[in-house]
Amino acid sequence: MKKIISILFILITSLFLLGWTEAYTMQETSQPTTKPVKVTKLGLFDENVMFSAPSSWYIVIMGTAEAEEYGAKGGVFYVKIKNPGDAFWHIQFGTHVPINANKTYKLSFDAKADNSRDLQVRVIIDQTWEIVEQKIFDLTNEMKKFSWEFTPKKDAHIIVFDMGKISEKSIATTIYLDNVELEEN
Repeated sequence: MKKIISILFILITSLFLLGWTEAYTMQETSQPTTKPVKVTKLGLFDENVMFSAPSSWYIVIMGTAEAEEYGAKGGVFYVKIKNPGDAFWHIQFGTHVPINANKTYKLSFDAKADNSRDLQVRVIIDQTWEIVEQKIFDLTNEMKKFSWEFTPKKDAHIIVFDMGKISEKSIATTIYLDNVELEEN
């Protein structure tokens, strides 16, 4: 009888430990991995920014829009807007980067404006300017980290920060941008 109780005790203890270990292992391994597949640092603006080829960034000011000054100082891109123009695309700051359809991306950046206003970010196709994804962010006078996750339905080639007339909030002020990063998940 003692032998049977000992065997049962060992068996129950073993099953308990095996179940606890398996549950513990499952709990540890079932945690989702959030490491991105690829991280592209698009804009640190630590060096002088050249806005012509072969620079990776470009600025466009067109239509009725006017900018008093733009460039990079202290590792931060800035544009001092005198007139935002009549359309969101009248002031654009963009870069070419391959973006594949049906993959999830996270765009993050730091931004602010001297006076509160909006900023639009678009993911577009080169040459046709077709908008694949877009989002509007509200800027304040404090530098803030923004992030946006998106999964485009089509391949795209350009990320553009629109600083023209997006809405009635789109006033003439200075906009600052830094630490632009694109993660592919």
